[in-house]
Amino acid sequence: MTSNDLAAIETSDGVRRLQLEWDDPAQAVLGLLQLSRDELVQRLRSGDLPQPPLSKLLNIAVVDAEPGRMVLSLGPDERHVNFLGVVGGGVLGAVLDVAMWGAVQLSMDDKSMVTTTSMNTNFLRRVSHDQATLRAIAQTVHVGRTTAAAEARLVDDDDKIYATATANFVRLGG
Repeated sequence: MTSNDLAAIETSDGVRRLQLEWDDPAQAVLGLLQLSRDELVQRLRSGDLPQPPLSKLLNIAVVDAEPGRMVLSLGPDERHVNFLGVVGGGVLGAVLDVAMWGAVQLSMDDKSMVTTTSMNTNFLRRVSHDQATLRAIAQTVHVGRTTAAAEARLVDDDDKIYATATANFVRLGG
């Protein structure tokens, strides 16, 4: 397990169990709507903003956040393994998507929300369930009146790249 593990896997009689607890997801949404951008960045950095259930399920944590940039960690473990015995591409795509969304969302200087409209992901190396924590590093490429774009890469501690992604976003309004 990683140091930022959000939900521990327990083993008993050869059976693995994952028990999750999370706060009401509406708290995170209200945080996005009620906080200024600077307050949101500060609460993300400090860990004071309740994490959505998806973050706990996938073992994702905020490492750093600022307008136009977000860094998340992914602690791969057995919950991420597919039928081939490696971490599934959907898991890797999800962490990249969340990081790019965060980079774009934190670029909004008003109360607009954004959502992903398209995403392209390239998997460059396999990810094992027992390897060290990976980082999804995302940055905005374009933020306009109605659309935005971002790019991200998934790397290890030596900055070896495991996956890259680009995505487009649309503003949903204020």
